[in-house]
Amino acid sequence: MRTLVYAPEPWTANPVAGATAGLHGAEELGGSPGLGFSNTADPRFVAITRSLGRDGRQPVEHVDILLSLDLLAVRPTMDLGLPSGELLLSAKPGWEAPQLHGCALHNGALSLTGAGDGRRIAWERGTILIVKDLPRPSLRGLPAASYIDISSSNDDPADALRRASFSLLGTRYHSDIPLAPGDAIPVDSSWQESGKYESVPTEYPGLAAMDEVFLDEDKVTLVVRRFGFNGHGSEYALPVTAERSLLVGEMRQEYLYSAAAYESVGADAGAAEILLTTPWNPLTLRDLLPVMSVRTADDAVCLLDRTPDQWQDDGWDLVSTTHTPALRNAEPHQSWRASEAVVLAAAGITSSRSYELRSAGFSSVEAAVAAHRERPTAAAIHARDLAAASEIPVPAQVGVELVTAQEYAAEELSAWRHDHRHSCGPEGWGLWAKLTRHTFTLRSGDIRVLWEVSNGWWAISEEGDAGQVCIVYTEEGEAQDSWKATQAALQEYKEQLGTD
Repeated sequence: MRTLVYAPEPWTANPVAGATAGLHGAEELGGSPGLGFSNTADPRFVAITRSLGRDGRQPVEHVDILLSLDLLAVRPTMDLGLPSGELLLSAKPGWEAPQLHGCALHNGALSLTGAGDGRRIAWERGTILIVKDLPRPSLRGLPAASYIDISSSNDDPADALRRASFSLLGTRYHSDIPLAPGDAIPVDSSWQESGKYESVPTEYPGLAAMDEVFLDEDKVTLVVRRFGFNGHGSEYALPVTAERSLLVGEMRQEYLYSAAAYESVGADAGAAEILLTTPWNPLTLRDLLPVMSVRTADDAVCLLDRTPDQWQDDGWDLVSTTHTPALRNAEPHQSWRASEAVVLAAAGITSSRSYELRSAGFSSVEAAVAAHRERPTAAAIHARDLAAASEIPVPAQVGVELVTAQEYAAEELSAWRHDHRHSCGPEGWGLWAKLTRHTFTLRSGDIRVLWEVSNGWWAISEEGDAGQVCIVYTEEGEAQDSWKATQAALQEYKEQLGTD
């Protein structure tokens, strides 16, 4: 695990007894806080942060490097890491290969050799790891010839903002979590339900954020929430100073409207220029990715050439996409481009059908259009299987129509069940029944509805067994009558069995 700088929050800085030395606040890692520190003047705090080269007050440069294992000058064991403590590789005796931590294999190969106490991590000569997001001080002690910088946080267009936010708001800077600002106070737990706070972006829309910042409607209070692991984290309130107010404005401008913000969701400079004065900012483009992506100026033009209602008419819903906090980085390459969506829509392919085909391996427009003519939709397959399971045949004409089904939805209207257990164990039996409405949208746009009345049983003694039957109706009245009769018959059968 990376060595992170943690520090006591000013209102919870109580010493915590523990077996492992660390900085109070490690609950954001989801682990034990170890030894807490009542203030940052504690000699142990000073000693630890000095050894790390970071004190939680000033952000330090973070880098990605290529690291030569041949030149690392360490004796292989079942763990391998940097002199500063960051773990790179680990293994256990029964494993077939080592596990990588915070790095990836760039070239070469890793293995485990030996047996018993002699089991060791080994590698092919010339093996190189790519190690990401290392604080610059963590390179101290590495042989200079063993690594090459390949990127630096200093080159990030938002680096100055990230550093300012680290210092003024207490948000993360890469893998470092800073001290909470000195004027931070506890926040009332009801703030989120009040509806009086709006989100302030802390990251480009296409990148996963590890912090959230909110500004109240009176613009006098900021709430900072820092995410940890396994549901752990912290939040606190800060007064809005002139410096923080300026920072909030700059964060909004950079993370929502800059060229880098558009680029984070896959849109190039040409697309950004066209969309800049439209509602399609990087945040809404991120929300659009489940439907389509905008990469180039051509995509931007195709998106704008149709109104949302016109897209909706062809089965491409642009309106229902709503923003949720990003849990992972955006992947625009997994979406159809807007210029491709136009062609797919013209071929009568809806958004859901297009991704059904894409997931089946038809990732080009030409292949998807060709497959659309030959492959039944998931809705058509569902309709076919439903009709085949019915104890009473579905009218042939209805079956023919449902071959063209493009989408479907199932809604359980009523349900009944009774379970009887003989003991605290699994032995027993049960009866159940359901009335379900299945709604299908045909290629023509027409709607067809089927009603399914199903019932079944289960029994477990020395062995288990179960069964079920269903009848599909085209008329709701017939289905309702059948449902009432089925429920009554099952109720009578349950009473014959003499159970409560």
